Amino acid sequence: MENLQEGTTLQDNEATGPLGKARENLEVFADNLILQDSLRGMVEWLLVLKDVLKSDEISDLEREQTLSEIKLLEEAWSNLADSFREKGISA
Repeated sequence: MENLQEGTTLQDNEATGPLGKARENLEVFADNLILQDSLRGMVEWLLVLKDVLKSDEISDLEREQTLSEIKLLEEAWSNLADSFREKGISA
């Protein structure tokens, strides 16, 4: 096993070539999976909030808080869409 110089970590000595490329691809795949799961969670929560608004049993304060949260989620979604567009990713 190769000796590490003082002050370096294993990540500083990452493999190059096919192994390095495979690691990069795996990291990109994992990042995309996490992002996809987060987006799915946002959509599901948005649908829950919209169902809450349909209820006659919520107070005015709860309705206002729900509308605020929906607005925040919609803004976050728009910001994500803008960042994707800047990266050249479109739906």
